[in-house]
Amino acid sequence: MSRVKIAFFLLLVILLISVLGCVAVDRITVQMNSYLSVAQKQNQSGDLPALVQTLTDLEQYYQSREWLLSLFLRRDYAAAAEIALAPLRSYALDGQKTDCAAALRTARAQVNAVRHVFLCFF
Repeated sequence: MSRVKIAFFLLLVILLISVLGCVAVDRITVQMNSYLSVAQKQNQSGDLPALVQTLTDLEQYYQSREWLLSLFLRRDYAAAAEIALAPLRSYALDGQKTDCAAALRTARAQVNAVRHVFLCFF
């Protein structure tokens, strides 16, 4: 009987960790996509100061949540998202609308790939 209780407890712990991982990755990627949507609109309208601020907020948000993504994802997937986000602010600071739009699309695709990699198992 003791083995059954231990097995049930371990199953509940694994289930809880899986659910927490799904919720965490989902919330982080949804928030990052919302930042990217706002940045895309700001880039199209030419509001460069607001765009730079949004991209700075996005970088800070990602850096504050990277440990959580790394907990549930392979480190190279989390790092790939960071690499896609890195050049965004420099394009915005230089005022290169077309290059910034392309980099925003690339970053969005990478964030969606991170989301898909984790959530495709569930």
